[in-house]
Formats: sequence, structure tokens, C-alpha cells
Amino acid sequence: MLEKAYHWLSGYVEFQVEGDGARFFTVAAKRGAAFWGFARAESKAVARVKPRSYRALRPLCKRCGVRLRVRRRGGLPFQLRRLRKRPGLLAGAALAAGLFWFLSGFVWGVEFTGCEKIPVNQLAQCAREQGVYLGAKKRELAPRSAANRILNEMPQLSWVSVNTGGCFVQVAVKEGAAKPEPEKSQELSNMVAVREGEVVHIEAQQGRPEVKLGDVVVKGQLLIAGLYQEVPDPYGPQPDRLYQVAGAARGKVLAKTYREFTVQVEDSVQETQEAGREVRLWAEIFGLRLPLGLWSRTEGETQSWREERRASLLGVELPLALEWETLVRLERRERKLTKEQMKTAALLKLRETQRTALGEGGSVLHEELSFTFAEGRCMVSARCRCQENIGEIQVISTN
Repeated sequence: MLEKAYHWLSGYVEFQVEGDGARFFTVAAKRGAAFWGFARAESKAVARVKPRSYRALRPLCKRCGVRLRVRRRGGLPFQLRRLRKRPGLLAGAALAAGLFWFLSGFVWGVEFTGCEKIPVNQLAQCAREQGVYLGAKKRELAPRSAANRILNEMPQLSWVSVNTGGCFVQVAVKEGAAKPEPEKSQELSNMVAVREGEVVHIEAQQGRPEVKLGDVVVKGQLLIAGLYQEVPDPYGPQPDRLYQVAGAARGKVLAKTYREFTVQVEDSVQETQEAGREVRLWAEIFGLRLPLGLWSRTEGETQSWREERRASLLGVELPLALEWETLVRLERRERKLTKEQMKTAALLKLRETQRTALGEGGSVLHEELSFTFAEGRCMVSARCRCQENIGEIQVISTN
């Protein structure tokens, strides 16, 4: 194998001898010529020799009465000589090598793994902001730093790794529950009622309930005590000393309450309508966005969305894309409402007010509505029987 490689690098001439080949090879060998690759073709001797040695064999032909005929010239020197006659081929090879070197400096593929609840588009957008995207320059890519920044930007992730392999990047993530904010459970507190009501449900997570189901409580009344003293069983043995508990009161107390709500709406509303639209075309080449046109700056309120069509080859996306951006110009116009429309708008506003006031888990059990129209307004009043959490934490100061 090494001998063949040596002969190919130095070049060779394959020739055949017409005449007394035995005498010719004997005389040439005495003169220092080195032959190899002996064979016979058409009853004639065939051999190979170095190009310089072949030129030195010509004076021996007449002495030995033979005639040499070249069959083949091979090896690197002869191939380079052929290429010199075809400069376009050399230029194409150099251009291809330069283009390959240039393109290998970009990211040609980004893969995201581990997304279960988090949308891939959200992770891709966050990764793009940290420099990890299709067409990014490899020399500007810092995998470890990018992974740390992605982890900081997305608290719903517990682990992020950015792995590179050639011109491809893999962003592997692991989702985790968001860390709850630490609760100050060591502070002394009670839970008191924020409004009057009839207790229908008690859930004391910490502390001792001070009310019972069916009790009617007033505003400020103690519901769950965080600071309390032991109450011994009157039918059991009495302890020598009663223990005391000092901690935080946590839980939920649901009660039936009475509330009144009043909201009003105007007889006209401001609506946003489309005043025109414009489509802008962009080309993305290796992460660089180039506008395909000239546009003036748009004044006023606008709305826009983008559509992207990315080139692909054999199922692999390429860092080449066309992007359509649709820009819609908006303008505000006033629209008059009928009485029915005003009632509908007032009811929607009332429901939103009720949801905000009653909080999570609160509901309206019964209500009486009354509508009033005056001076271009619609007013709705509601008298409601509600069920809501009336407990509120009250911190006990120890100073």
C-alpha cells in the first residue's frame, strides 16, 4: 500500500517494449533504472518506470534494437498537469472549498427536545433572543451561557442544555413546577371575618376554628385562631397545666353573604376598525433579515402578524426563508348602542365586577336586577345572595 502511494505521488510511465525485451531490461537495470509492474500485453513486455528514468531509456533503444511505446501516464504530477490546462475546473474547486468553509461557520439546524407543556415556539423565541437560531454564526455561539440565560428567562424550566454537533444544535430542556414563594408561616396571626355572613364551610389548615357551621358572624369576628390555649375535655382527667399554641392561622371559611353591586355604561362605545393594510416582504439569510422593498414609517395604531416559509432539503430546514409581514392600520370610531345592547354591556360589566369582588371560589346564589336609563347611560343594580371566602389574615404584632 505504501509503495503504491509512493509511486502515485511521484508519478509513473507505463510502456511496452517491441523487440528483445530481456536484453533491454538487463542493460537498463545495469544503468540504474528501477522497473515495477511487469506484465505482458499482446506478447510484448510491459513495465512501469519513473518519468525521469523513462527519458533516460531512449538512448538504449537503438543499442538494444527495441522500440518503446507509452501506454499510460499516471500519478499526481500528470493529473496536476492536466488541471493546469483547465483553469475553470481549478477555480471551481477553490470556490467550492471556500464556500464549504464559509457555510460550515453557520448553524444549519436547531432541534428542541423535552417540551411537554411549554410550546416549542415559545422556547424557540427565547432561544433566538439568546443567540441560538437557524443561521447563527457558530463562532458567536456560547452554549453554556445561552443555556443559563434561557433557564433564567423561563422559570417553568428546571434544566436546560445547549449541545452542539458540527453545524447542528440541540436545545434539551426539562420542565419543572415553578418554585412557590416562601410563605412567612412563622409570624403570629389570626383569621378574622371581612364581612357579615352565615358560615357554611370551615377548612382550618393551621390554627383552631373558633366558629361552627351555621354560625352568623360579624365583620372582624375571629374565625381561626393562631394564638390559643388548650381546652381540656370536661369529661376526662384535667391536666395540671394547659399548653398554649402560638403560630400562623391558615385556612378558608365560606359563608353566605349579602352584597349590592351597581355599574353603569355609556350609550356609545369606541371601536377599533381596519383602515387599510400593507404587506411587507423580508428575506432571511443565515439569520440576517433583509427588506425586499422600501416602506415609509407608519403612524398611529397598528396591528401586524408574520408568516414564514422556510426552505428545506431532504426534510431538513435550511437557514433561508421568506417572511410576509401584514401590517393593518387601525382607527377608532364611535358607535351608538341600542337599549338592548346597553343592557348586555352592563350585564357583562356586572359579571366582571362580581368575579373580582367575590374572588376565587366565590359565586352568586341568587340576585335581583334592576335597570335604569337616564342621560345616555344604562345603570344596573344587583342585590345578591352570595357564597364567598370571608376569612382574612390578621397579623398579631409582638412589639
